[in-house]
Amino acid sequence: MELKTGYKQTEIGVIPEDWEVLPLGKCLKNAPVYGINAASVPFDSRFPTYLRITDINEDGYFIDSNKTSVNHSMANSYILESGDIVFARTGASVGKSYAYDEKDGELVFAGFLIKISPDADQLIPTYLKFYAKTDFYWNWIKMNSMRSGQPGINSKEYASLLIPLPPLPEQIAIAAALSDVDALMGELDKLIAKKRDIKQATMQQLLTGKKRLAGFSEEWEVKRLGDVISSIIDNRGKTPPLVKEGHHLIEVNAIYKQGKSPNYNAVTKFVNRQTFDNWFRDGHPKAGDILVVTVGSVGSTSFISEEFGCIAQNIIALKINPIISSEFVYYYTLTKRFSEQVHAVLMGAIQPSLKVPHIKNFNIDIPKSKEEQTAIATILSDMDADISQLEARRAKTAQLKQGM
Repeated sequence: MELKTGYKQTEIGVIPEDWEVLPLGKCLKNAPVYGINAASVPFDSRFPTYLRITDINEDGYFIDSNKTSVNHSMANSYILESGDIVFARTGASVGKSYAYDEKDGELVFAGFLIKISPDADQLIPTYLKFYAKTDFYWNWIKMNSMRSGQPGINSKEYASLLIPLPPLPEQIAIAAALSDVDALMGELDKLIAKKRDIKQATMQQLLTGKKRLAGFSEEWEVKRLGDVISSIIDNRGKTPPLVKEGHHLIEVNAIYKQGKSPNYNAVTKFVNRQTFDNWFRDGHPKAGDILVVTVGSVGSTSFISEEFGCIAQNIIALKINPIISSEFVYYYTLTKRFSEQVHAVLMGAIQPSLKVPHIKNFNIDIPKSKEEQTAIATILSDMDADISQLEARRAKTAQLKQGM
């Protein structure tokens, strides 16, 4: 294969002629350092914050929502400094990395992490940070981590990682471009979180009647869910024969924490036409039905906007009486009152599960007029659509970053 002008073939593939390839160990201020072997203690501002593998998210950022501290006489010897990057050395998270950010405060890195301190005259730390997110890096991790039969990469192996090195000005430019995309994703994350908080507050006001929409003044009533449900699809206890392709089988993982609609991209199982027609005696979810998880992430719900397939066991579908807004009922399943009723059923149960009689006996606060129900649901649905658009933009930005 003929190379393009200005490029050369190397042990890691084709790169520009003015780039180098060096092992990571040749680009460091000092040898890689293992973290401190110490137990964590509850967070205490008198002690440094502990950085463990579990404190690093999948995107390589510090998770500060469940901070702990480390109280050890040698802790000061393991404090991260600007430019340091830590790599997970063992377990299912091997290869995960975190580039220290001073905004995260004083951090002491734990024993299952290895600290790498790049020599900025050869390797820009931010360039290495992004290189550790590439497919080439992760393929190297997979190839090297299983040599002993247990996932793990030691400091000498990390030092052998080959790095494609542009001249320093180009490293800086690459790192800056990717940092800009990272900053955009961070702003989108903040905006999405803010929109979700606003939606939650709006639900709390509108779904309890604390705040009324203009033009509505009629009193609300308390009904049993069984009084607003016209029928229920319940295929629990039935495991259908599966095929490689056909009609989608919606499982719990497509509902749990997936937003308003099921995550159809999470569907990996299928049934054939005969099974679709005959096996599921109670039918299939249709637009307007509400899916409820009965085992596992009990009480999680989704709203069907269009017919998609059939539901697996551990999920039931509620068909709502046409005189009631099914979308309003769906949003009610997201309220604290609904979750409290689910929790009351599960308390003390040896095998926690939600059964049809339980659901039918749950109470729902509901406006008497369908018009008010629909108006409330429309506001919340518009908020969901806004959030979905932002999430799609964030996903597209993440794809752009990976491509870059």
